[in-house]
Amino acid sequence: MKPQPPEAPAQQPVLVGRVAWQQALRDGLREPGAGFWMYSERYEDWPLDEPEVVQGLRAWALARRRSCVRMLARSYRDFPRDFPRFSRWRLECGYVVECRELPPAIEAPPEGLWLRGERAVLALPAQGQRRSLVLRGARWQVSSEPFEQAWDLAEPGFAPDVLGL
Repeated sequence: MKPQPPEAPAQQPVLVGRVAWQQALRDGLREPGAGFWMYSERYEDWPLDEPEVVQGLRAWALARRRSCVRMLARSYRDFPRDFPRFSRWRLECGYVVECRELPPAIEAPPEGLWLRGERAVLALPAQGQRRSLVLRGARWQVSSEPFEQAWDLAEPGFAPDVLGL
């Protein structure tokens, strides 16, 4: 069964523009609660390398003892070059982060950030300008199912360290 992209319910506010998308992601990553999941094909317009985001994630991870971050992408090949601060955080805090790569044959979930049990920021299909939606409650649960299905079919990726180098 092919997962459908989220649609904007009439009562849910739609965030319009790249700046609003990035601010919603910043806000979520600043206080991620119990844990979070995230998916993007390449994370190209995510604020993952901003010093404040990485510092916040570092402080948050210090209070954790086990894996509570699931990160999914098509490829992490360019991550160290495109996101050096975030890649260092991944290395330092690898005990809380599990990364997987989604093979091309597997259907991708909607691009988004899911704060466990709380809210999700999901990209909406759009021509041109970035549009996104914040979901809570039962809508959060429904929106997380395609991510979980893709996660189960994905392969380990973005190792926290490179052995032998």
